[in-house]
Parts: sequence; structure tokens; C-alpha cells
Amino acid sequence: MNGGIWTGRTSILFGVAAYCLATAPAWAVQPEQSYLGLGFGASEFTQMSGLTSAWPDTSLETVDESALAWKLYTGHQFFDWLAVETGWVDFGAARARASDVDGDPVSIKISTAGFEFSALATASLGDSVQVFVRGGALAWKGRQKIEVGGSLAVEDYSGPDKSGVAAALGLGIHWDLGTRNSLRLEWQKYMDVAGGDPETWLFSVARRY
Repeated sequence: MNGGIWTGRTSILFGVAAYCLATAPAWAVQPEQSYLGLGFGASEFTQMSGLTSAWPDTSLETVDESALAWKLYTGHQFFDWLAVETGWVDFGAARARASDVDGDPVSIKISTAGFEFSALATASLGDSVQVFVRGGALAWKGRQKIEVGGSLAVEDYSGPDKSGVAAALGLGIHWDLGTRNSLRLEWQKYMDVAGGDPETWLFSVARRY
């Protein structure tokens, strides 16, 4: 497994978020408003190490369980302490390389994405900063692509789960930059997506409407 989601692009995102939080002006939090947001960050999967159960004659060599993730979401802040959101989450692709019994290279890629619905319990830390706890569900779909010796072998997901509904939870911090614009940094974990429990770290911008 690689160094995980705390390195590379995610470290840059945390640096940008910290700079924005330190330099942005303070504004009052505005409930009873809807918003639209777009977030980017990193995801980390846990299912790749058990992937060869469907390919018993292969030996796993390298695994890349981290990927670029993104989310497009919309929500409504009903009160200072409650918001409801829906959105589309793309976890990117987890990849692995193996060898079969004849020594041919095997390339494996799993891509997952889904539609999420969740509620956010929020608490203010000042006029412009909020922390939140998230709980909800994700309706997801997975796709697997396997190549053997450079030739396509399987293009659809061959594991036990092609789609499903997973529980989701998360923590985050929200920063208002004005009456309409805001920033967010959050962590989320999803239970049983394509045989694993992926996590995401996302930095997003949102605009109220």
C-alpha cells in the first residue's frame, strides 16, 4: 500500500485550506439558504488486497488504493444547526498489478461512484466558522476492468457486488467568505462500497443561491 491520503495532492489541499481560513474576512452565517458546491480531494480504498479471490491463479504485486475524488453537491441550511444535502460522489479508480501462472501481467482497475443523501448537524465557532457531523447513505455503482498481457479480459465488474447502498458518515469545517461564498474541508467514510470501506478528504467551494 502507498503512503495514503495524507500525502501528495491532499497535503496541498490542506495547505490551501489553512491559508484561506487564516486570511479570509469574517461574515455572519446565513441560515435558510440553499447552496451549490464542488469539491476535490483524495480517496482511499481498502478492497484491492482481496481482489485476487476472484482470480486464484494470480499473485498480487503492486497496489494503488489512493485516487483523485470529487463531489458535486447541493443543500439547504434550514437552521444554524441543521442542513440537508444531496450530491454525486466519484471515488476515482483503485488500481493493482499482478501476474498469472504463465507470468503474464494482470492489470486491475475498480471505479466507483454514487448518489449521496445526508443530514449535517452543525455548530458555530464564531460568526463565520462552523463544524459539522454528517450522516447519511450512498447509492453506489462499481465497475471493474481487467487486462491480461495487455489485452482486455473483463470490462464489467466481476466481483460479488456491482451496486448497493452504503451508510456514510463524516466530519468537517465550513468557512463563510461572504453572504454567498464559502469554503469547506471534510473527511468522510463509507461502509461496504464494492467490498471495501473507502474514505475521502475533500476541499470544496460553494455558493448560496
